[in-house]
This record gives sequence, structure tokens and C-alpha cells, in this order.
Amino acid sequence: MSDDGKAAVSAKEAQALDHVARSVRDRYPGVPTEAIAERVRSAHQRYADARVRDFVPLLVERELMAELRASGRPS
Repeated sequence: MSDDGKAAVSAKEAQALDHVARSVRDRYPGVPTEAIAERVRSAHQRYADARVRDFVPLLVERELMAELRASGRPS
């Protein structure tokens, strides 16, 4: 555990989040890479206290895709 009491992100989860960012970047090439990375970090932070980690990357991806669709960005 880190100093703030939250478990560190596993390598598997970090890899899945990288995959989410790449997938979204491929689908929305007009969105800057750093903007996507920041949105992934922000969405991931909302699940920091989740006990079951298996679905966190999927939840992050769904949240990010919904946000981009709502913003009217073409895919």
C-alpha cells in the first residue's frame, strides 16, 4: 500500500488502462492524446477505493466513451 492508504495499481490494471487510452485515441483521433490520458486518469481515480479491480478498466472506458459521445465528438 502507498502512504495515502490506497493500493498501488497492478501492472495488469495499468496495462488495461493503457489499452483503453489507445483504443479511445484510435476511435477519436481528433482528441489530443494528453486530453484522453487525463480523462482516463480522472475516471480511474473515481474507482480508487473499488475492492474488486477486475472491471475498473472497463468502467473507465465506458465512462470515457459516454463523455466523448455526449460532447458531440465524431467517432
